[in-house]
This record gives sequence, C-alpha cells and structure tokens, in this order.
Amino acid sequence: MGVAYIRMAWERYYSTLRVLPRRLRKPAEFVVEELPTFKRLRIKSVLDLGCGAGRHCVYLAKRGFYVIGVDVSKSALRMAKEWVRKEELTNVALVRGTMTSIPLANRHIDAVISVSVIHHAVNRDIAKTITEVRRILKRNGLLLANVASVKDPRYGEGEKVENNTFKIPEAFEEKRFEELHHFFTKQEASELLTRFSKAEVEFMKNKPNYWKITAVK
Repeated sequence: MGVAYIRMAWERYYSTLRVLPRRLRKPAEFVVEELPTFKRLRIKSVLDLGCGAGRHCVYLAKRGFYVIGVDVSKSALRMAKEWVRKEELTNVALVRGTMTSIPLANRHIDAVISVSVIHHAVNRDIAKTITEVRRILKRNGLLLANVASVKDPRYGEGEKVENNTFKIPEAFEEKRFEELHHFFTKQEASELLTRFSKAEVEFMKNKPNYWKITAVK
C-alpha cells in the first residue's frame, strides 16, 4: 500500500468534484504567514507538492513567484489548469507526478511547500519524499510543510497499516473514501530533517493537531 493507493483515492475525489469548495479556494494560513520569510530568503521559484486544484499556485503566482504545481491526480491538475487560465497567469507550470519521484532536476527550486500531503503515506514513502525534496532544492532552499501529529483526535481510528499509520475514512463534500494517515511525534518529524542545515518542528497556531515544518537545506 503506497503511492498507487493514494493516487486512486484522490483521483476518485477530484474526478467527481463539480464545484470547488471554499476551503480549496483560499491558501493555508501558515503559507500566507511565511511570505516575509520567502522575501527574506530571496525565494523566486516555488514547488507546490500535492497542489490539488491549485489554490497555492494561484496565490503565490499572483504575488510574483514562479510556481510549479505537482499532483498525482489528473482531475485535480485539470481543475488547476482551468483556474490558472482564468486568472491569465503565465508564471505557473502544472505537472503530474508523485511526491516520491518529483519530476524536477537536482537543485532546481528555491522553495517547496506541501500542505497536508506528506503524511498521506507509509513510512518508507515519507522518507523518500523528504529525500526528493532535499534533492530538488537549491542551496539554502526552504521546505515549508505541515503533517499530522499523534495528538490528532483521529489517531488510532480505522485500520492500522504500520506504526502510527492508519487507513482512515475521509468525508469531504459528502464524498467518502479511505486514505492513509501517518501521525508524527515531534522527534520523528525532526529526525526526517537531519540532513537539512536548519529545521524547526512546532505545533500550528490554528491547527494544534498538526506539526508545522520549516527546514532550510
């Protein structure tokens, strides 16, 4: 159970989504809050890993960044492309790919953001993802992400797949499907980032059941 399972789950969701819900039309608060950090680090190019229907691609592109969106779902990318077209944005590229095999060259991008994506995997694929992120980041590149914590009230629900990983029913816009969730301890999240020069793991302000990860290569 790995990337193929995740691809099928999210394709089923996006392929039947007719109207983009409000939560997928506005950027995550923690991404907005980090814009001063982007400016301080002189970030110009950003990869949105697991871009979905494109909310962060559009938000960042409108603020002058060159954005690459990567997602496993064809339907999600189709929606993102339509949104980008309507906004007449020329500084967005959308590519199909997985988080364990990102279709970018080494040291290609200034920053990677990933919103509620990396924890939807088993341990080996999460480790591969962090390795891939570090590979494509330029020197002093930034990783900004959030992942589920063991403090999440859903921890332990559903079918256990491996340590701290469960197959849990999701229900978005009355669409129900099962999805992998790995729940991190702070130590585990920190250990994934040992090859970065600087890393910080802290609870999110508005979502205390999630860790916010900020790491510099």
